[in-house]
Amino acid sequence: MSPGPSWEPVIFAAVILSSLAACVLLVAKALHLLATRRVAYARTRSGRFGEAAVLCLCVGAIAVAVGDMSGFDTRPTRPCAAARAERDGALSYRDGANAGITIESRAFLPSTVCRWPDGGTVELVPSWVAPLTLLSLAGAALCAVCGVRPPPPASRS
Repeated sequence: MSPGPSWEPVIFAAVILSSLAACVLLVAKALHLLATRRVAYARTRSGRFGEAAVLCLCVGAIAVAVGDMSGFDTRPTRPCAAARAERDGALSYRDGANAGITIESRAFLPSTVCRWPDGGTVELVPSWVAPLTLLSLAGAALCAVCGVRPPPPASRS
């Protein structure tokens, strides 16, 4: 039985396209803020929280795209060797020393780990990508919950 088609290129393209849309939305939001001096497009409480949730998701989409693009090259071992040379010094980048590199990657909570036969490892994705992705998802969930909840009762004075 042959393995089925890989979904990785499709996921990669979807992440890149969604990050482009997220960038456009964030720029439009910044221009709206500069032009109107009003933070939200929406006038209702639930609309403002929904808008904040979408903005959180936009930041998360950009962070995931940055993580997925880390280590992207036409020769897959080149970023690994460059990262190891940066970390361990120029002598670690020798011909023949990069022969047995294995690259393990994950799309969500992006991770690209290069492993050498001598036991050395290098993570190509910046360390801030995973926390920012999780914080943006948590922010979106919090905004969605706050937008759905009814507003607090008005105090009587």
